[in-house]
Amino acid sequence: MREIEIKLRAKNLDIIEQSFKEKGWVFSEPIFQHDVVYSSKANNEAYDKLEKEGYIAIRIRYQDNKATLTLKKQLSSEMDNLEYESVVENPKDVHEMLLALGWKPEVEVKKTRKKAKMGEYELCLDRVENLGDYLEIEKLTDDNVDPVKVVAELYGILEPFGLSNKDEESMGYDTLMWQFNKKNENKK
Repeated sequence: MREIEIKLRAKNLDIIEQSFKEKGWVFSEPIFQHDVVYSSKANNEAYDKLEKEGYIAIRIRYQDNKATLTLKKQLSSEMDNLEYESVVENPKDVHEMLLALGWKPEVEVKKTRKKAKMGEYELCLDRVENLGDYLEIEKLTDDNVDPVKVVAELYGILEPFGLSNKDEESMGYDTLMWQFNKKNENKK
């Protein structure tokens, strides 16, 4: 399955949520997610260069006393990925397997998320620890879709709410957190 999304920095999630509610979007209760993102040596080089086409991200997401293993393979951008995921019964063993394969925990992302779904679109309002507030809208598609058309379609949904690409964030939370950690390491 191909996941294409747009991420925007949000100035006021409460106002955004209210605007979408007025148009019939129904949001979940807040969900806490703790992601541990793993990288290999090749991934670390990709983070340094920020050239990540073909980059593979593996994460274990902890949410509601469950763990999910996700693999994302970047296609045209960080917001365009092939995605595979599965619930795991024993995340500790999965962690050990990843270590044995040469992958190591690189960054952790902790966020509180509210989700809403309308047709084939999912909207997420995220408060991300150390990074700030974001809105994401995504569509799951066939693998061979034109991502430019899907991005235009997603902006078509956002624009009536006064949201535009001027607030777009083209990097994933893992990259943003990696940059945040690097910046803070350099301050020491």
